[in-house]
Amino acid sequence: MTGYLLDTHTLLWLGLNSRGIRPEALEALMIAPLFVSVASPAELAIKAGNGKLPLPSPFETDFEVAFRSMLERIGADLLPLELQTVARLRHLPLHHRDPFDRLIIAQALQSGLAVATRDRAFSAYAGLEILDV
Repeated sequence: MTGYLLDTHTLLWLGLNSRGIRPEALEALMIAPLFVSVASPAELAIKAGNGKLPLPSPFETDFEVAFRSMLERIGADLLPLELQTVARLRHLPLHHRDPFDRLIIAQALQSGLAVATRDRAFSAYAGLEILDV
């Protein structure tokens, strides 16, 4: 394993200082390279825009600056979406129907990263390593 790709809820818990992460998982995240899918800011922007997810005021003022600041604070790199990953979606089993989670799963598999998530549906994907947060 070369690092962890953070599911969007894990990113929020780390980035907004929530106590949602188990101590053992937090310890593992603090010593490994962290990555965030470009799908996560898209998911946050869409959910905040339609009122399903309240975000702190810096995100309302300048979403890009607030998001980049959060990445910097937690020491995570933004993982771009490559065409090979998009192509992999075509053959990814439909164990999970959320399009953002499916992108994260495809990116993790394509990049050889484990996913830090609490979402049990991720475990249905063969070859996907998961850190239960």
